[in-house]
Amino acid sequence: MPESLTVTAPATSANLGPGFDVLAVALDMTNTVTVTRRPGPLEVTVTGEGAGELAADASNLVCRALAAGLDSLDGLLVECDNRIPLGRGLGSSAATICAGLVAANALGRHRWAPDEVLARATALEGHADNAAACIEGGIVAVAPGPRAVKIAPPEGLLFLAVIPAARISTDVARQALPPHIPHGDASFTLSRGIGLTLALERGDLDGVGPFLADRLHEPYRGPLVPGLDLLRTFIDGERCLGVTISGSGPTTLVWCRTVGSADLQREVAMTMGGAGHDVDVRTLRIAPGGVRARWTDTPPTALARAIG
Repeated sequence: MPESLTVTAPATSANLGPGFDVLAVALDMTNTVTVTRRPGPLEVTVTGEGAGELAADASNLVCRALAAGLDSLDGLLVECDNRIPLGRGLGSSAATICAGLVAANALGRHRWAPDEVLARATALEGHADNAAACIEGGIVAVAPGPRAVKIAPPEGLLFLAVIPAARISTDVARQALPPHIPHGDASFTLSRGIGLTLALERGDLDGVGPFLADRLHEPYRGPLVPGLDLLRTFIDGERCLGVTISGSGPTTLVWCRTVGSADLQREVAMTMGGAGHDVDVRTLRIAPGGVRARWTDTPPTALARAIG
């Protein structure tokens, strides 16, 4: 019988305001990759987001990640079912890379530890924040290594992801950043990043909002994000705690309490639509777990999880 492995990888949002390239959160929206060994050449299919657009051959990012742990891709059927929007700052590339690496880890019998998977993902992705959250789940901070340090989220926190129809590439968003910043802006952002981490770890939902401000990247990327200033008018410290750019944008995360979030979602959608912004407003919770794999057909019992 063919050997088949199904991998799910969550969407992620990086930076979280003042945590530029350091903080990230896993969200409950996933891509699924199924890799099956069977006779024949490599075959790649893509459904959902990116269908007809993403490569359906060895140049697909999943296959490039698979190649990091397998001598050959011949004999593989790779089926990608994507639910994470492309080019919107929700970690679609990190999810793709992590899914491919976890599949390679299992199929190649490598038993890479999570930190090893993260190091390989960082080499492919160029930065570790999204990959760290994708691998570990929850809220994470990237430590040297790189390695992911999990931060316990407060109860009652969820997000409204305001996803524009237009895309922004990470390269374009990074080009908007200045080569130098004032010491005062660095100090301001550092203090907020520390305060946000402590508030999250302590479960202090009331204390989160004041620490979401940033001066390192959001002032420069803000003009690329549709309706950012309009969304910030919803901040009231009660239903809406704050607003941050998701990764490099153009998606915006509205931080809110579980109570009242449905009404807030409707109001945000109506307000943004009324202002002429073509957006999709989704309620997303924190995904407590990261990338996961399971065998189908003929599972090796020692590899129930694909990360050793």
